[in-house]
Amino acid sequence: MNNLHPRALAALFLTAALTGCGDSSSSSEPLKPAITEHFGVIATASDDFQSGEVELVATADSGMTASGGYFGGISDISVNGHGEHYYLIRKFNGDQVLKVDIKNPGKEVWEASTLASGEQGTANPYQLVFVNESKAYLLRYGKNTAWIVNPSATQADDFFTGETLDLSHYMPAQEDSIGAVNMSAGVVVNGKLFITLQRLDGNYQPTNTAYVAVFNTETDTEIDTQTDLSGSLKGIPLRGKNPGNIQLLDGTGLIVTNLGGYSSPFTGTSLDVIDPASYQVTSMLADADVDFQINDAVIISSNLGYILSYAGWKDVSLQSFDPSQGASSLQVIGDLTGSDFRDIELSPQGRLWMADASPENPGVRVINPADNSQDDFIKTSLLPIDISFGTVVTNP
Repeated sequence: MNNLHPRALAALFLTAALTGCGDSSSSSEPLKPAITEHFGVIATASDDFQSGEVELVATADSGMTASGGYFGGISDISVNGHGEHYYLIRKFNGDQVLKVDIKNPGKEVWEASTLASGEQGTANPYQLVFVNESKAYLLRYGKNTAWIVNPSATQADDFFTGETLDLSHYMPAQEDSIGAVNMSAGVVVNGKLFITLQRLDGNYQPTNTAYVAVFNTETDTEIDTQTDLSGSLKGIPLRGKNPGNIQLLDGTGLIVTNLGGYSSPFTGTSLDVIDPASYQVTSMLADADVDFQINDAVIISSNLGYILSYAGWKDVSLQSFDPSQGASSLQVIGDLTGSDFRDIELSPQGRLWMADASPENPGVRVINPADNSQDDFIKTSLLPIDISFGTVVTNP
């Protein structure tokens, strides 16, 4: 099925849906089980950063083929999959979110602006963080308010609820900032929203302390994680700087990927671990223990994790490690080094998808964590830069 043209794919979904609408004569037949299918959603960009689009992949054990591209436009984009929809985010100066039904991949459900009436400059939206089907938070890197939104909205005007989270109190002194707190990533855990704040200085350098702000998702009020420090900011100060990603590993905590500086010696790069109950911060990989930038991380278990280690432009390696042992266990996977790897994500099947943006052969490498072998390679038309997943449930 994954080799079908996207129009045929959409038609097949429609046919499957209509098949379940027979007359009453079939009511005595036993119900057939639902079919659950997973899809990879890949944001891609041209090598000259002039254009970008989305490609879709029906996941399988092997032989996967990408279809698309869809929604050609700017190259600064990301994708957030959620159920049978994905959300295409056009970032710097794009200021749009497109909702797309995977079953109808060629047309958006709606296209919403991420700027409120009268707002100037770019919102530079980064991520949608979902609470449930009808509530999510839109992180706006270029502004100091995150939007509370309704992802189940059927029209663009109903996407933004009009309510926001105010993060302006995290602004450094004006001369020490770029005009925003730079919210970069978020995750919801046990009724709490955790938002990473880079707080870059006026030269786009991570000289200010980075924080994680925490909000109650029912009341949308900020939680004071520093009750013993009167007068301080309520959020969690990180050990590393310039956070780019945050994820939850049950039994371990929240893992924050800190990029640190953008050039060698990459000061401030690390993997910090936050206890989501006590808000205490420890190190999984400390800045002092690595001599590269940690660009991305996927932690699968307490004994297995992967990082993209950046040594220079288009000089990135995939490394595995044992989180219980730290940096001493880091090792490069096969010959996956010295290339332009942009993103790593864990698929619903438990395999590692890695975006390989090598211009001569762009695509997604599918790695089996059991032995680090490559199970598949999904060729893309443009360079893959961001990966997410969606799920479609149909009846036969």
